[in-house]
Amino acid sequence: MREFIKNLSICFAAGGIAGLAYALGLWAMGHYGFTRFLHVDIAPYLSNAYIYQRVVWGGICGLIFLLPWRKSWISRGFLLSLIPAGILLLVLLPMRGLGVGALALGTLAPLVIILACAAGGIAGSGWLRAQGK
Repeated sequence: MREFIKNLSICFAAGGIAGLAYALGLWAMGHYGFTRFLHVDIAPYLSNAYIYQRVVWGGICGLIFLLPWRKSWISRGFLLSLIPAGILLLVLLPMRGLGVGALALGTLAPLVIILACAAGGIAGSGWLRAQGK
């Protein structure tokens, strides 16, 4: 039981790091004009509330890292990041009125969301690798 709690804590922390990387990646894409170049209306403002929300939800999503995956940490991070990206694109953003895939933000909005989630997933997976997991 102690080992499970330890793994749970490590995965939550990795998810928090992934959430931070997601938030900073999405902010950087908006701040440096990548989203504008793709004609996607995503350019979040960097604030404490913006970071905090994504770190907490990232920690919760980090529990996905409990799944047994022993292949490359990069492929683990990218492929497992598709789960929260799918939830965002198919459930959460449509609930906010942005349509399936958040297409109301632009035709390439799903690409931007997937790239930001991949940045987070790979960062979290890399942190897990550094921890020996």
